[in-house]
Amino acid sequence: MTDALETVQARIDYEFKDISLLVAALTHSSYVNEHCAVGNERIEFLGDCVLNFLVGEDLYMRDPTASEGALSARRAATVSRTPLARIVDELGLLEYLRVGSGVNKAAFSDKARSDIYEALVGAAYLDGGMDACRKMLAATFFGKVTAARDFKSELQEYSVARKLSLEYSDAVERDGLFEASVAVDGRAFFGTGRTKHAAQIAAARAALAELMHE
Repeated sequence: MTDALETVQARIDYEFKDISLLVAALTHSSYVNEHCAVGNERIEFLGDCVLNFLVGEDLYMRDPTASEGALSARRAATVSRTPLARIVDELGLLEYLRVGSGVNKAAFSDKARSDIYEALVGAAYLDGGMDACRKMLAATFFGKVTAARDFKSELQEYSVARKLSLEYSDAVERDGLFEASVAVDGRAFFGTGRTKHAAQIAAARAALAELMHE
């Protein structure tokens, strides 16, 4: 276990003063159910709060002209399951998570893997405060995670700026895919996706692509 903890600390570029916090961050609830141990759920909650603040701070300082809506959209896209899960995969952190017997870590969803990163941020905060978290994020997050475009927010801002009406339809499933439309000032644009949300995003992307090139 000692070697594993040293490896994790090297990969996140932070050395814990209280190693029990790192152990807790790497302990899944399934392990807690079978052993007398402290799990990472509460620490993950704290880490989520800290991560949102630090990413928001970074976005605010880097772009002094961005609106509140734009900053919120960028933060939501950056601090999301997929990029956090990718960090966990790239650093090989899932290997060191303690889980209960019979739990298949290879089947963990993006959410389950992203929780590991948030738990580590929370543990670093409890151990060394914001400076510790900033050090960890500098090594593992900033410069490595790029926010995906938030097409729905962009279309909302586009419409508000031009005083255009905006209305999304309910997505309808056809042949395993969802279809949705968005009406911009009465003009319809369509999109498809594997989920209702993805279909609306595709519709918003189609609307922006056409409206911004006219």
